[in-house]
Amino acid sequence: MKANKTFVLIDRKETTKSENWKVAHEAIYSAIQKCVWPLNATDRKFTLPRIIQLKPGDSYTTLIGKTTKWTAEAKNLRNGVLPLRKMFRQNLVASLDWKAEEPLDLAKYFEVTRNNEALEKIFLYPTGEALKDPLHEGVGEFDFWFQSKDGFRVVVEWETGNISSSHRSLNKMCLALMGGLVDAAVLIVPSAALRPHLTDRIGNITELQPYFYFWQSVAPRIGKGILAVIEVEQDELIKSSDLRIFIPVGSDGNARRFVNKTKSKTKSTVKAKASPKKRKKGSL
Repeated sequence: MKANKTFVLIDRKETTKSENWKVAHEAIYSAIQKCVWPLNATDRKFTLPRIIQLKPGDSYTTLIGKTTKWTAEAKNLRNGVLPLRKMFRQNLVASLDWKAEEPLDLAKYFEVTRNNEALEKIFLYPTGEALKDPLHEGVGEFDFWFQSKDGFRVVVEWETGNISSSHRSLNKMCLALMGGLVDAAVLIVPSAALRPHLTDRIGNITELQPYFYFWQSVAPRIGKGILAVIEVEQDELIKSSDLRIFIPVGSDGNARRFVNKTKSKTKSTVKAKASPKKRKKGSL
């Protein structure tokens, strides 16, 4: 897989010039570049089947290797994303001799923020009453957190959700940097060329870029650290209707719509048959 551009949104205290960041960035790039598809690819390339639409009457190859005709309504076939994150994690752990830590705890940062008299307080309108009830302050875990032997801390998120998930990841990273809990935070997202061939509405570099200036504005609240976004891309696109070549689709988010719809079609197809043991051609 290609690791394209690294967009540095925030670089406080010139952290990008540190040796620790250079080592971490090289390890992340290496882990990305070692992602291959198919898994047994001898050329070590990331060769991706492009998005296609199967229409009634089109030939395709099932997951068990049988070539048949598609008889259901037209359906776009895309690649999944979760196996990519798994590959990246395995490569990163193998190449980076750092320690994976527990999930970050932002409780102390939120406590300090609540008690900071210099910050504008949250109040209720129209009474002007200061907010007394505690806010919900859970932000979830990061995909990966690594710490070097001399204490340089890096969090990495590999995007597998929709564009709103990308926004949440960057917001969470900003909080971690503002709280001084990490030294570098990196989000990995598909390029404009990769995005269409993955799960529908996957977070991507194109839709994030207009908000880069917004996240940049957080910099004065950060003492030291890096906020970066890396775009990734396939080495090659191919056209295929062989389902065995497509990256498996998960069963959450927008991927669930495809999985559930396919299952419901299969069930209705089975019911329509005189014999319950037979299944209609075209079901996955």
